[in-house]
Amino acid sequence: MIDQLKTQTPRYVAVAALVLTGLGLVLGGVSIGIGAAVGGTVAALDAWAITWLASRIIGGAGFIDRGFAAGLLGAKLVVLLAVCWALLARWGVDPIGFSVGLGALVLGMLYSGAELSVREAQAAREAATVGEG
Repeated sequence: MIDQLKTQTPRYVAVAALVLTGLGLVLGGVSIGIGAAVGGTVAALDAWAITWLASRIIGGAGFIDRGFAAGLLGAKLVVLLAVCWALLARWGVDPIGFSVGLGALVLGMLYSGAELSVREAQAAREAATVGEG
């Protein structure tokens, strides 16, 4: 299950970022569209980092210890906050567009989790049907 989430979650976040960037461009103009693209890029990179670190924490595989991976997850949050501050305060990215693009993280993770739940429920239903017959 974690392997499916690891591969599909960043992909869904990236697709949501593209959709939200397009909506930002169409509905809000170039400034909001660029802000949404920047926020979507941050969201996609954050989704990749979360899934990579979470798989290390749960599986314990690889060269990173579980405790160290959990510490990196906390450090990732601090880095994310610093990047968001720098983009908004120093580089002048549009805050509304950035927020719209960053929303791709929530949308992509929600869709990914919901789709995986539906697939698992279907598999359980099929297994129960086969067991009955």
